Amino acid sequence: MRKLQSIIGGVLAVLAVAAEPLPLPQEAWRNQNRNELSLSEENGALQLKVEKQSRFDGSAIRTLRKLPEVPLVFCGTVSGSKPGMAYLQVKLYRDGKELNRLDSRRSRVRPGELCVEFDPKGADRIELLCRTVSALEYVGATARFSNFRLLPEEEFRRELPPVKLVPGYEACSIELNHRHASDLDGFRCEVSFRPEGTQRWIPALPLAYQPPEKSARGSLLNLKEDTPYQLRLTVDDAGKKEVIERNFRTLSSRVPIGRTIELGPGTELPLIIRDSGAPDGYVRYTAKPGFVLDGGTAADDVIRLDQAEYVILDGLTICGGRINGIRLDDAAHIRILNCDISGFGRIGVRRPELDGKFYEAGRALNNDAGIRIQDCRDILVERNYIHDPRGTANSWFYSHPAGPNGIFVGGTEQAVFRYNDFIGSDRHRWNDAVEGMNNGSVNGSVCRDAEIVGNYFAFGNDDGMELDGGQQNCRFLFNKSEGVLCGVSTAPCLAGPSYLVGNLFCKPGDELGFTNTAIKNNYSVAGRGKLYFLHNTMVGDWSALSSYGGKKEENEALKRIFKGYGRNNLAAVSGSLAVVGIFRAIADFDYDLLLTNQKGLIGTLQRQYNQERHGIAKPPVFVDAARGNYTLAAGSPGIGAGEPVPGLTTGAGAPSVGVLHSDLPFRPVPIHVDAARIEFAAVPAEPAEVTVTVTDPAFRSEFRIVRNAAGRFIRVTPETGMLAYGKPVKLTVSIDRSEITSARLNAGAFLIRLPDGFSRPVSVYADSTGDAALLAKDRANVIRGTTGPAEKEGMKLTADVPKAGNYYLFLRTAGPERKIPVSIDGGETSELILLGQPGPQEKWRVLGAHTYTGRPNRPIPFSAGRHTVTLRGFTGKIAGFALAEKPEELLLAPLRP
Repeated sequence: MRKLQSIIGGVLAVLAVAAEPLPLPQEAWRNQNRNELSLSEENGALQLKVEKQSRFDGSAIRTLRKLPEVPLVFCGTVSGSKPGMAYLQVKLYRDGKELNRLDSRRSRVRPGELCVEFDPKGADRIELLCRTVSALEYVGATARFSNFRLLPEEEFRRELPPVKLVPGYEACSIELNHRHASDLDGFRCEVSFRPEGTQRWIPALPLAYQPPEKSARGSLLNLKEDTPYQLRLTVDDAGKKEVIERNFRTLSSRVPIGRTIELGPGTELPLIIRDSGAPDGYVRYTAKPGFVLDGGTAADDVIRLDQAEYVILDGLTICGGRINGIRLDDAAHIRILNCDISGFGRIGVRRPELDGKFYEAGRALNNDAGIRIQDCRDILVERNYIHDPRGTANSWFYSHPAGPNGIFVGGTEQAVFRYNDFIGSDRHRWNDAVEGMNNGSVNGSVCRDAEIVGNYFAFGNDDGMELDGGQQNCRFLFNKSEGVLCGVSTAPCLAGPSYLVGNLFCKPGDELGFTNTAIKNNYSVAGRGKLYFLHNTMVGDWSALSSYGGKKEENEALKRIFKGYGRNNLAAVSGSLAVVGIFRAIADFDYDLLLTNQKGLIGTLQRQYNQERHGIAKPPVFVDAARGNYTLAAGSPGIGAGEPVPGLTTGAGAPSVGVLHSDLPFRPVPIHVDAARIEFAAVPAEPAEVTVTVTDPAFRSEFRIVRNAAGRFIRVTPETGMLAYGKPVKLTVSIDRSEITSARLNAGAFLIRLPDGFSRPVSVYADSTGDAALLAKDRANVIRGTTGPAEKEGMKLTADVPKAGNYYLFLRTAGPERKIPVSIDGGETSELILLGQPGPQEKWRVLGAHTYTGRPNRPIPFSAGRHTVTLRGFTGKIAGFALAEKPEELLLAPLRP
């Protein structure tokens, strides 16, 4: 068997064609954490024991040089005495600088193979790492690593099945392996399907071909649950033609219950579930209405499922957990249904002098979650209300946000999150409503065969959801993101394809009103996974799509990758579309309505990029944008102006652009509300009215109004009632002024919630920035300065500081973001950036470090006395200058002088 020789510390031989495992010589591993980690050899395997807690994960390292410039895979058999404690990692370096790092999924208790796929091209040094998590819970635990392999990705993929189908509930993943075409032009695959017993084949979107992998992947969308289907693939692979037919059945929401366990006052917490049910008999945990599983903060989790299978958590009210409400490790076939989860996570102390994050015991707090899901399979999270974590996240004002999540997920296949409400608040903001682990890994987040459908992501300081990672047949459908910096993140899409369909991204803004982009794609690595953008609506003061990111070498490779496909989207935003980045790779965008700050955008796309041949540049007219209905009104541009999408468009004729459903997030219940958003322009204000109607004569249900504890400023009457056809229910919405404590745009939401957990969310905004008493209280400690005329060396600002302290700089000015060289009291000049809420109006903005570059925005120490701040080269108009210890003092009401 031929071997491709490679130098690994002068010794290791790498197999180029062989599939046999190649043990790595023991003497070559180096323990990088001798004080916290012990390393030993046992029967040719590595054994690592976590001896002490550490901020950094333990590492045993092997260095490789002069590798062939072909994609490789590093694999090993890994197990741990505790689930999720170990993983493999690859680091790539050039000229001593780290280019990238890639992780495997986490280990299980039982041995299993973990793998890391990587491309060494452009690197002059590679490190292979066996790693252990050094958190307190793993101290004393042991991980075992053996059967290492390093082989070309092409050889690794020969182990995959030629045809693989993974049915979901309303989608089905398709994967073809061992193809032959060397480029995109050499492969064609027509996809069609039909329900079993019917005659007409329905065309679907084609599979996305990946020449480096010799694989093609794609998804069927718009399927029905628990329904048998037939699939037909008509393939032309480098001239070899074949027809492949398969049968499959979509999953069912209904499963057999083998045993029901009712939790009550005698339940011992934390509840650790290790016993499993079976496919023909799930174990169901439930409780009587009104009973609360209150875990307090004594244990890290209220409920923990440890390697359990075939378990249902149904109708539970869970409060507490020092870190998480529910935790799943190495679990499979789990359903979490109709639960109310709150009061979880740590609080910490904000450290502005570091990076503005919240700290406990010297460590920044991050990713405490209502539900933590790690290295699991077939997980259904449906109809849950997750809200009111104990802590909050920091804003990008300080640094990259860190804080609680509704769900924290990684290394999980067949994750289905449907019809959930993830609702943060002004007091308790999410970091991301749903955050993914290991963003830069193919195992990141919901890594493959995911269905993310009909969820409400509200009030976070970063993303609505992070899909970041492999995104192999990931479906993000009919969701709504509101009150966030970015609506959804795909950064990066490494494997793909990923489908973003029919989503609404509206009313953006973190806790300080900062915004970024509706769909975020940029990461240090772009990834070669294909992204489908179909029928999304993006509105408000942010940008529509960001570019893919990636370094120069990868951007060159992207010119040969079909990365983006867009149809029938609607973008009416005050920001941009990020034209250059999106069209750097091969793309096909058309039939989109694009209204951005880029004048002549459609013409530019047509002339320079051969895109948007049927694009629309006219402003849309919505049914009722002020009340959150972004369906196009009759006669609006975009009505009937889209292109039918195979497997998605139903009915005859051309579809309209934008979202496919008027009530978003989508919920399969016949309930309509005439307002998805209520805005009060001042406090106090006259009450508003919301009408709830039932559209199905056979439907009847009780309802109740629920809202976050931090949303008590919202009052809704009646709070309970009955919904029935022909009997509209009128809800009166008002603001409780006694619960308004700051001059700001107060944001929250309430749910019209049914006993089975289905709901209709309504967001509520109350503007109290005009309350003079609240504004005076908020700004009592602001130090007002004076501005001078522009001089040769720049504009000089002066402030008299009454007591020494650490302060941020604020300017009241108009215009876009800009970088300004600044010196204080004639000292060294440093470049700061002027940032604030979007919009051209004159308003307060911070002058500080640009946190998107990785620099924390720390306050500046000032002694008591007079100080001069010089803005070098600045010629704009400044209406005000101030110092403040907290950003909230000026940025919550930036339009107020």
